[in-house]
Amino acid sequence: MQALQSGGFAGIDVHKKILVITALVEKSDGSVGKQMLECTTMTDDLRDCGKKLVELGVRHVVMESTGIYWKPVWRVFRQAGLLVTLGNAQHIKNVPGRKTDASDSEWLAWLHKNGLIRPSYVPEEEFQQLRALTRHRTHLVSDITRIKNRVQRVLEDGNMKLASVISNVFGVSGLTILRSIAQGSTDTATLAALVKTNVRAQPEEIRKGLCHCLTEVHCLEVREYLSRYDALNESLDRIQQVIDDRMNRYADIVERLDEIPGIDKLSAQVILAEATADMGAFKDDRCFAAWAGLAPGNHESAGKRRKVRVRQGNPNLKRVLVQAARSASQKNGSYYQAKHRRLVMQTGSRLKASVAIANRICRAIYHLIRKPNERYRDLGWTRVDNTDRAIRRKIGQLRAMGLCVTYDGGNQVNIAAA
Repeated sequence: MQALQSGGFAGIDVHKKILVITALVEKSDGSVGKQMLECTTMTDDLRDCGKKLVELGVRHVVMESTGIYWKPVWRVFRQAGLLVTLGNAQHIKNVPGRKTDASDSEWLAWLHKNGLIRPSYVPEEEFQQLRALTRHRTHLVSDITRIKNRVQRVLEDGNMKLASVISNVFGVSGLTILRSIAQGSTDTATLAALVKTNVRAQPEEIRKGLCHCLTEVHCLEVREYLSRYDALNESLDRIQQVIDDRMNRYADIVERLDEIPGIDKLSAQVILAEATADMGAFKDDRCFAAWAGLAPGNHESAGKRRKVRVRQGNPNLKRVLVQAARSASQKNGSYYQAKHRRLVMQTGSRLKASVAIANRICRAIYHLIRKPNERYRDLGWTRVDNTDRAIRRKIGQLRAMGLCVTYDGGNQVNIAAA
């Protein structure tokens, strides 16, 4: 980080309703003049404030990433021609006991003037919109899951054991039964006849599971929940269509990411929206993994290293990659499965092993996005689990115990007393 020399500087303390701004502008005699400004966060006031900062000679503006409130300020001030920097609040804390809005904005301005603020990565507007779409899709899926759980709660309250006889309550047969209940049809024989798909349960077991004590209130609840369920699914389809249309220009990247074990098309779209198609903001794959929150933290003092949790990063990208790591560890014969098993034995924790695998997937993603012609190549089980090497290590241990062991390099091992 180097000190910025050209133009004036301004630090902004961002709040929901107001901005507190300190502008530092160099005077003709070489001294630095300080001017305090306040404005509301209304769009017209932000535009007027941006023009006033430009008139004062301010060129560089810095603010903290405060929730969602920084985003409109970022857009409006960039449109005014200002160079806006977003700082991590954890990196620029002020001295305790000196906390006011004015002092915070001044502190930000001085730090930025001396090049002591590391800018956070903010993608281009196109990927900001893609992020909003994919995150909205995630929220919709969560809402649908919540509705399913509530329907299941209503059924259990009425002692209908539908989930005990049908694996997917919201499958073809399950959804048909739910819609019949929503219309007030609760006859056990009628509901049992609606099971058309193949299920493991026998007809008599299905009939017993559908024997219930549902009331009119239960039917009303199911009807209301199914109405929300249908509306959410329609909204999900519309959002997915918009995402697919916007992702068409990056179809090659999505296809290559889809080749990684544990990653499907939807996961690849989320990864691309969060990571963007430009890896130029990251020095190497390790920096990219650290930005995603999948790199181990450092805590060393007096020559001793202490155990710390992984660093904070992009939570949306981290969530998808950890899910992908758990899926990849189930693919038989893959490098990630062999590595996951070894890490579980070493650490004693499946969660730690999944995070470590997510780190490796993240670094592979960096190279796939950065290199247009790169394809995923699985290193295979033998890259981690070298059976021949393991056998020779065990033979050495047996010989150290005084046994006479011969090994021909195949499947035959002879052991005799010395």
